[in-house]
Amino acid sequence: MKTTPVTKADLERSVIAEGRVASIKYAAVRANPADDPYLSSLIKVVDRKYIVSGIGERPAMVHLRDFGLTGFTSGSVCIAPRGSMRLLHALQTKNYAAAENIRPAFMPLEDCRDATSPIRVLHEAVTLAGIADMGPMLPMLSNLDAVHHAAVKLAAVNLLAQNDTFQDRHVA
Repeated sequence: MKTTPVTKADLERSVIAEGRVASIKYAAVRANPADDPYLSSLIKVVDRKYIVSGIGERPAMVHLRDFGLTGFTSGSVCIAPRGSMRLLHALQTKNYAAAENIRPAFMPLEDCRDATSPIRVLHEAVTLAGIADMGPMLPMLSNLDAVHHAAVKLAAVNLLAQNDTFQDRHVA
């Protein structure tokens, strides 16, 4: 008996229709997040309400504004929760001018994360910003090399310092 092959799109549609998926974390790194053929094809077969931008603040603007996604994940929310939530609110309410004012504050720490290791930098940033002593990384991971501490500390401390000002300065 000949069977018709199941496409990736068919599978994505079926698992959502069956109620097996709460959301899809879309975390494909692109040099230009606006030029993303896979995300373009995914939103044709899966309702956007199920797709979450999964790479932090860097592509969030493009993913929510241009692709119609409704949320994003953030590691930097550990340093600046108010700022990250303000960015999300600005994007969800289509206040892109406010979002453009908020997003740059996250880029120095995101740059450190992208250059070295997203998880190791974030782990160290929480400690270096004075939020909490994160201690050693779990087995199979190592803490960030000390050579990177100065840049990460500067980015994390600056982002943390801005966190309390997001409500007043950045939201119109």
